[in-house]
Amino acid sequence: MRNVRGRALAARVLVWAALATSVIVFGSSFATGQQVSRWDVFGGASYLRFDSTPLGFAGNSNLTGWNAALAFNITDALSVAVDGSGHSGNQITAYNYMVAPQYSYRWERSRVFGQFLFGKAQNTVNIVQPTRGGFESVGMAYGGGGGYDWDLTSRFTLRAVQVDYLHTHTFGLTQGDIRVSAGVVVHFGRTHKTRRL
Repeated sequence: MRNVRGRALAARVLVWAALATSVIVFGSSFATGQQVSRWDVFGGASYLRFDSTPLGFAGNSNLTGWNAALAFNITDALSVAVDGSGHSGNQITAYNYMVAPQYSYRWERSRVFGQFLFGKAQNTVNIVQPTRGGFESVGMAYGGGGGYDWDLTSRFTLRAVQVDYLHTHTFGLTQGDIRVSAGVVVHFGRTHKTRRL
């Protein structure tokens, strides 16, 4: 029953994130161009709602940690990113290592992006046993999400929010996790200016 509620919550979060992104994109002025860098480096704080009920926990676990990414901008709309995150909480540690094609829409000082993630998940359950300190499993991970960036300067951007749904398969079980991150993006190597609309 709790697993069904967790998946319903994940679906609601994704719907609200999509609606918020649509409002930002279509409710803004599309007047000026924007510089696009060749490389973007993101780092920030992150929250993970880890689906721990399949592992025998009474409910989902709230984990905190970090999220980092390196993106190579092929064009002003298309990028490829390497994404990593680590989260920990009471008895659980979760790491995700992923690659993500990204599609961005840029205007004025803003950028909205969507991405599809795929890679590996490494989860550890820290239940102390007489012969070992915990149980670890590595498995497949994929998911999708997006975020909103606001330019502070030509070099630094605030990532106001990034929301991702991560489907992981560890310990022979599947987990549906929600990751929310925010932080700073640093730009390197300007390429060109986006077209004015």
